[in-house]
Amino acid sequence: MSVRPAPVAVASGSAGAGTSRPSSTWLHVGSYAPAGAGIYHFACDPLGGQLQPVGHMPNAHSPSWLHAEPAHRRVYAAEEGGDHVSVLEQTDGGGLRQLQRLPSGGRGPCHLALVQGRLWVAHYGDAQLAALNEVAQGRLAPAQSWRAHAEAGGHAHMLQPSPDGRWLLGTDLGLDRLHLWPLQGAPWPPGQPQVLAFAPGSGPRHFAFHPSRPELVYVLHERSNRLATVWLEPQGARLLDESSVLPDGYAGTSFASDVLLAPGARHLYALNRLHNSLAVISLTAPEQPRLLDHHWTHGDYPRSACLVGSHLYVCNQRSDQLSHFDLKRPDRPRYSGRQWAVPSPAGACALPA
Repeated sequence: MSVRPAPVAVASGSAGAGTSRPSSTWLHVGSYAPAGAGIYHFACDPLGGQLQPVGHMPNAHSPSWLHAEPAHRRVYAAEEGGDHVSVLEQTDGGGLRQLQRLPSGGRGPCHLALVQGRLWVAHYGDAQLAALNEVAQGRLAPAQSWRAHAEAGGHAHMLQPSPDGRWLLGTDLGLDRLHLWPLQGAPWPPGQPQVLAFAPGSGPRHFAFHPSRPELVYVLHERSNRLATVWLEPQGARLLDESSVLPDGYAGTSFASDVLLAPGARHLYALNRLHNSLAVISLTAPEQPRLLDHHWTHGDYPRSACLVGSHLYVCNQRSDQLSHFDLKRPDRPRYSGRQWAVPSPAGACALPA
């Protein structure tokens, strides 16, 4: 599989122009400064997957991770370069307007998720973890912050509760750990976590839960490019399986970035930066995921991806574009040949119109 960057084929339409046809979905793409100028907006055709640029919301603080809250048409943005989170409301024209901006509770917020009435934030810069309670009209209360440990060298990368509400999970890429706090009947803010230690140099980054078995979680390691299958039990977490998300025999450097559940919930997708691939992983045996195939992302340094129905949009950070894959066959993603220019894209989310 070739991994050289592809030339960008820019879709028709101006970044400042409106779309001539109505959209049932809007795609919002966060970016890294200084190349990226904020959050870019696209009208999305849910049938064919075509995107039409409709402008951008200026933000010089690297809004790198976006989380959509469809019920109230809101987007929550982690400003990785500004140590703030923003609450944004989608407009009828597909843009965003800011409702609130407040400190995130640490340095370098790199991931957030709104679950159970709280916005959970992981900070790469100082390993702080934070929760911001949701209050009236989607606004947030000030951050409550804590640290999972006192050691130097920590880099928190993701914080999110399990689907059954029993556990709060957090990865620390710097210390090669998965932290777990019980949520039911536990004090707040959390105390000392239970710890699952991975092999030195693993770099646990993002994770995804099995769709029907909340005790199963799949943890993607950035540095070792491996996927760990973890079992959550009353005593804590136990490692069941671990396998590479790179092809056999690959000897180069790569950094795994994002993992997400495919449509139909029978496969996982993992992104590999530098190898520039989308890995397809079967969940036929949920406790032993099996790597099936790799697909070139037709861009350089895929940092994250966003699902919109049967379409996948990959944020290729270093080649400054989105790549589109058709997922009518989730086990065989098909590159459609479509790309859209976005400077230094980092994360994306979608909202209904």
